[in-house]
Amino acid sequence: MRILHLGKFHPPHTGGMERFLGQLAQAQAKEGDEVLVLAHGSEHGGESPCVQVHRARVAFSVGGYAPVAPALPFLYVQALRRFRPHVVHVHAPNGAALWPALLRGGGGPPVVLHWHADVAFPPDHEPSPLIMACWRRLEALALRRAHAVIATSRAYLDASPQLAALGGACRVVPLGLEEPAPAKTLLPDHPATRFLDSCTGLRVLAVGRLAHYKGFNVLLEALRAVPDARLCLVGNGEERSRLTALANLPELRDRALLAGAVSDDVLDACYRASHVLCLPSLSRSEAFGMVLLEAMARQVACLAAQVPGSGMAEVLDQGRAGLLVGPGSVSELAHALRQLAENEPLRLRLARAGRERFAARYAMGRIAAQLRTLYEELLAAER
Repeated sequence: MRILHLGKFHPPHTGGMERFLGQLAQAQAKEGDEVLVLAHGSEHGGESPCVQVHRARVAFSVGGYAPVAPALPFLYVQALRRFRPHVVHVHAPNGAALWPALLRGGGGPPVVLHWHADVAFPPDHEPSPLIMACWRRLEALALRRAHAVIATSRAYLDASPQLAALGGACRVVPLGLEEPAPAKTLLPDHPATRFLDSCTGLRVLAVGRLAHYKGFNVLLEALRAVPDARLCLVGNGEERSRLTALANLPELRDRALLAGAVSDDVLDACYRASHVLCLPSLSRSEAFGMVLLEAMARQVACLAAQVPGSGMAEVLDQGRAGLLVGPGSVSELAHALRQLAENEPLRLRLARAGRERFAARYAMGRIAAQLRTLYEELLAAER
């Protein structure tokens, strides 16, 4: 089968959606499919002998978050002619993900619209009401015209105003990841791994873009009330200066490290050196929580916020495969950290439950098989 993916970005660009797209394309190629990925950007990497990646340079961004690459429509039309895909699989939020559904004509390949999250801008980057109104109309039209629409969790589907208009026509296929490679014998020499290796007490890891909705400020505040816990925070972003100021408070000095962006090898070592992965996000902008899967795959206990309408609680099996706390609650988060610090059997039980749930539900082979079934159904309906 020839599969054309259209993504916002592609590895080595970092992000949960990018990691999923890159690993899905590799998994499909391993099964014998021909795979082509179109994405924004100019960096190189992520290709393999079986996966082609074509990128279009970004000319500007709307609101600083929505990239615009004028060449991407031309690459798409060229791919339809030369690659002749059987299926077009587009990943949203992504402005370029809308027009394959909007412009599809008779006889073209089926278009699968993979709805990773609703479009959301920070208040200080929100486009004008007119632009947003036009965008919502285009989204609604693209959703109606796509041959299939996928949501990543039942909770997100039920809470999304955009997907609600589809009624029962939207399918749920969770995100997934490949099994991690075996742990390396020696830890990479990096400040993050040295910090975790030297920690006494509970070793807490947090991973993600340093944005307000991630709730890392809440985590640092909670850490002040748990003297036995140490935090390594991996990632960069606009909140770095604010979080650095918090980490430099007397109660947290030497107990919190902002490690910045790290390589995949260092990140893997950080997971394996940690007792718990904490994802304290505040809103549905955290639509799924791919870092939870990264931790579960490595049998690391998880602690996350129970945000209404987000997929995080579903990933953690409503608290059976990880602890859940109220979003934004410093006291609940501190209490959960104390539980994990003081109760090693609980921590180990949650880690095992998370690992079992990952293998049963989120391993990439299972996700790729579900998507292949969908592709085959669409192709059969087109005959």
